[in-house]
Amino acid sequence: MTTLTLTFNGAPRQARQALGELLLRFKSAYFVERSNTEFLVTADDATATELARQELWSSAVAHGEAGGSANTGSVARKRTH
Repeated sequence: MTTLTLTFNGAPRQARQALGELLLRFKSAYFVERSNTEFLVTADDATATELARQELWSSAVAHGEAGGSANTGSVARKRTH
């Protein structure tokens, strides 16, 4: 598993729509909102690689944040098994 910080690089008012598109495409990823334009995402390595390539988003590997506390932000969509 890989944890990324994804930051939306478009107009802040478009971030929610862009996030919705990611949620529909990457159903196995776990997203946690950190701000209006920044999300912590945990996904398998292949999905994380694909997420890192998305237009309008920049990404960085999040170190020491995987499985962060419940206080890191609101869950945009929780993965279920």
